[in-house]
Amino acid sequence: MSSLDRLRSGDADVRGGPGRLTTLRDGHPSSPRYRDVPQPDRVRPFTDAEHAEHVADVTSRLAMARQARLATQFRHTVDPGQEIWSAPRRALHDEILRDRYAAACQVPCQRRAIVAGGLPGAGKTTVLRDYAGIDLSQYVVINPDGIKAELASRGLIPRVDGLSPLEAGELVHEESSHLAKRLARMAEADGRNVIWDITMAKAGSASGRIDALRAGGYTEVTGLFVAVPIGISIERADARHRAGHDAYRAGIGLGGRFVAEEVIRAQADPAWGSRNRANFEHAKQRFDAWSSYDNSGSRPVLADEHAQSRQAHPRQAPDRRSRIPDIARRSPQ
Repeated sequence: MSSLDRLRSGDADVRGGPGRLTTLRDGHPSSPRYRDVPQPDRVRPFTDAEHAEHVADVTSRLAMARQARLATQFRHTVDPGQEIWSAPRRALHDEILRDRYAAACQVPCQRRAIVAGGLPGAGKTTVLRDYAGIDLSQYVVINPDGIKAELASRGLIPRVDGLSPLEAGELVHEESSHLAKRLARMAEADGRNVIWDITMAKAGSASGRIDALRAGGYTEVTGLFVAVPIGISIERADARHRAGHDAYRAGIGLGGRFVAEEVIRAQADPAWGSRNRANFEHAKQRFDAWSSYDNSGSRPVLADEHAQSRQAHPRQAPDRRSRIPDIARRSPQ
């Protein structure tokens, strides 16, 4: 039996030998039967040891899934380069995008944009909403992780025994990025205000977004970065995954998003702490305005801010409760 067949059947050993999943106790986090455990056992949060064991199982399960090419760009594309999606999958994409864009029909068409970056667990949404004073309802938020949750809610993430839908989210990584870009193109074609919620992990990612927005006629492009040390990013990403998985075991939600520790550690940068921060620093002068926050403590703290175009965009003195310059916060006209 191939590794793909064994993975689908639940007869695959995370260490490479057959049969281990079927021999696990029902309450074991990677048992195919653990969702069938009676409610009192399911609602009990994992101990630290159980959680660590589950993380090891998730890592192994995902490694096998990658080896078996379960990712949707392999299963649902029709060309050697995995860029052309099958007709049935495109139809699902169109439905998802119609629904998401319809939900944004009240977002103003003012051609204003924010590009927000930070490591996993940095707290970008919290900073935008609660500290930078951004009314998120006035923007189309472009976030591949949000698309992954949408795919999970529709049962479109490949099933891997022992994993919650969102723990298997990396199997739709390319697909969610594809859909996020399509959603952005729809919004930007209409000039709707947008927030790109990205990690800035790749060199040039922020500059690429700025270039695309400028080409689309966006004249107010603001940058925001939320900085946390690598260690804190790992802790918060793990805590988020743990809380989501405990809820899933209790029958609530789709699980916790899983980000492997080594993925975050690979972003370390000796000068800036993270490559994400370095990429923001290299691009920030191209924004009309930018702000950076330090969220390594109990609450985010503004570290620095700058507006490149104060004379070009005259305004009243900023509200000191929010430190993103007003070009990103003005009410719809």
